[in-house]
Amino acid sequence: MDMSGVKGLLFDKDGTLLDLHATWGMVLNDMIWFTAGEGEQRLAEDLAHIGGYDLETKRFTPDSQLAQGDWGSIFEAWQQRLGPEKGKRLFQFLDELREGKRRRASVALGEIRPTIKRLVDAGLAIGIATNDAEGPARRDMEHIDIADLCRVIYGHDSHGAKPGVEMMTAFCAETGLQPGEVTMVGDTMTDLRFARNAGAHSCIGIVDPSYADQRFVEGVDAQVEHVNAIPALLGL
Repeated sequence: MDMSGVKGLLFDKDGTLLDLHATWGMVLNDMIWFTAGEGEQRLAEDLAHIGGYDLETKRFTPDSQLAQGDWGSIFEAWQQRLGPEKGKRLFQFLDELREGKRRRASVALGEIRPTIKRLVDAGLAIGIATNDAEGPARRDMEHIDIADLCRVIYGHDSHGAKPGVEMMTAFCAETGLQPGEVTMVGDTMTDLRFARNAGAHSCIGIVDPSYADQRFVEGVDAQVEHVNAIPALLGL
């Protein structure tokens, strides 16, 4: 595909810039067991299955809706499985996570800054479009040392969730670009659908051979295993 018309890139966060499993895997494991309660193996297994998570490997499954960023519908399904009393434990965990009483890592997928800086130095506008909340996303980008290189950092709570088009609309308003001049870089079907819905130039897929949704692999316009391959893909 001709990438010469690309003037901006929107990056997903988890699974694209951050190691999804290392960043969120243990958090989700702790959330499931805390919510289910001690000894509730069957309930924990049911919660994991609903979310698309493997309790044994502590990794997300390729078709995981949580990995797609669809936390709202999963929490609703969990609530139905848990019932009112145990459901309170889920929100207790989330409150503790939000208040900083529970921690999660921000584990980058290798070296990220040199690649993003190279793209910025080439004149490309860079943004983050994640279905995480904007506050945590900003902290993650600061932690992996690229916040200063990003024109925008958008979350579901500030500019709407993917695959809705609000993040693209806002990014284009900020940069003066057209959607057809922006490529989306992501790792899930949600990112691909966002790119198509928003009229993006293209969608570059970050494809981990050990963890890949075949629909995504077949649907993206270009595949790389790491963002450090993107400058060469763009002819830089």
